[in-house]
Amino acid sequence: MSDISLKSGSSIEQPGMVPLSSKEATSLMIEKAKQLVNQLVDCRGHDKPPFLPEEYSSLVNIKEIRKTHLGDTSALLLKFHDGHVLKVNQDHYPVRQNFSCAHEIGHILFSDQKLENYVHNIEYRTFNSAKTMEIRVIARETLCDAAAAELLMPELVFRKYLSTFGLSITSVERLANVFKVSLQAATRRINEVSVEPCIAILWYPWPKSKPKGLRPAMGRLSRGNAGYMLVHKNVNISSALYKAYQNDTIIKTWKLFKDGNTVKRLPVEAKGFGHGETRFVISLSFPDSQQTGSSIKQ
Repeated sequence: MSDISLKSGSSIEQPGMVPLSSKEATSLMIEKAKQLVNQLVDCRGHDKPPFLPEEYSSLVNIKEIRKTHLGDTSALLLKFHDGHVLKVNQDHYPVRQNFSCAHEIGHILFSDQKLENYVHNIEYRTFNSAKTMEIRVIARETLCDAAAAELLMPELVFRKYLSTFGLSITSVERLANVFKVSLQAATRRINEVSVEPCIAILWYPWPKSKPKGLRPAMGRLSRGNAGYMLVHKNVNISSALYKAYQNDTIIKTWKLFKDGNTVKRLPVEAKGFGHGETRFVISLSFPDSQQTGSSIKQ
């Protein structure tokens, strides 16, 4: 949820303002988050994780973080004349509460950077007003998510721990525990900051009631691997990858990825997490170890 001061309508573009691209707006948010991280490190005297929202609160004029029942809402940021009050859903897991709070701090940074003008300039190609508003909301929330990731998992610190642990499914769990974030958030962060080439994907069952396979919900690539795409997005119950969903052991297999006009067979390790309807699979693929060909079979 956004700061209530942002709900009154879109800002009017200032004369002479140069429109920002999505990349530029994201860079501004991340840079602002990094400045806040540096402030916190200076105040506490060290850069050891976790970096919790409570530690940032005094730096962004949050008077109180209050845990309460919010139904389906993750968090609310309320603005008063003397500061903010942040309400977070007490029924959610602590790691989700951490990200929700960091996301709301992102809304404060968003407001400080006056990026509402950037969102206001986003238009949907069909000129459907409802769809345009939806796209603008998504853009705003995406920027705040980017700030939240940097606040909870500062790039330089996260990369240092990732280098120490090494790239593996086990490392995802260790990183999530050290930084007090969800496995999903840690997986996304690996994609964003890993120096070593890696393709991390979250897989969820489909359909949820009686799964007949898995489909990828997120497949962002680490730096330098933006061209890689899955050849076969969905996997069925006979797939080796599906075995990771069925038990808690680490499964090693291969997946086909398309890189430009080349098909590459990459080694994959995967593991299932969660229980029941919340069950999902994380897989890591490694482009530095591959087989190349135009008609490779899995």
